[in-house]
Amino acid sequence: MTKQDWENIINDSASYARLYTDYYRKFYNYGKKFTPNTSLIEDCIQEVFLDIWVKKQKLLQVDSINSYFFSSFRYILLRKLKEDKKIVSGEIVETEPSFPIDSLLMTEELTTELQLRLKTAFESLTPHQREALFLRFYQNLSYEEVAFILNISVKAAYKIMARSLAALKGNMGTAVTWMLIVASSRSFLHSIAEWQTL
Repeated sequence: MTKQDWENIINDSASYARLYTDYYRKFYNYGKKFTPNTSLIEDCIQEVFLDIWVKKQKLLQVDSINSYFFSSFRYILLRKLKEDKKIVSGEIVETEPSFPIDSLLMTEELTTELQLRLKTAFESLTPHQREALFLRFYQNLSYEEVAFILNISVKAAYKIMARSLAALKGNMGTAVTWMLIVASSRSFLHSIAEWQTL
C-alpha cells in the first residue's frame, strides 16, 4: 500500500471499511499463531484499528503502511499476552511467542508421512524463525517488512530466512519433496526452487 493509497482510504469511509475487512482476516490468522484466545485477538484488532484511525494523518509519514499495521498488531497482542500471564502467575514473565509448528503445516496438501517429516523439520527451527517464515511466505511480506515487524535489521531478516531454509533443506531432502510440501504457496515454491540451485 502506497502513501497515496492510504490518503485515499482515510478520506473514504467505504475504502476504510474494506481495509478493515481485509486486515481483520490477516490479523486474525496471524494472531491465531500465538494464542487460541479469539476474544483476545479480536480485542487487539479493535485496538489496532482505533489506534490507526487516531493516527491516520501521521501515518502519511510512515514509509510502509503494511508493515506498520502488522507491527502494531503484533506489539499489542504480545503486550496483552504478557499481561495475561502476569495476572495468572502473579509474577512478571518474558513472553516469547511459541509460534506453533502446526501454523506452517499445510495438512490438506500432504500425506501423513510428509506431514511427520515436515513437522520434524520445523521442530529444528526457533519460534522466531517460524514466525519469520510465516510472514515472508504465507503473508507474502518483503524482507524489509518482516524486519520492521520483528524489530530487527533487514540483514538479520535475510540471515534468519537463510538459516531457516538451510535447516529445512537439510532435514527434508530432495526438491521433489519440497514441491509437494509447498505446492499451495507459489512464493514459497519459487524461493525453495531458487534455494535448491544454490
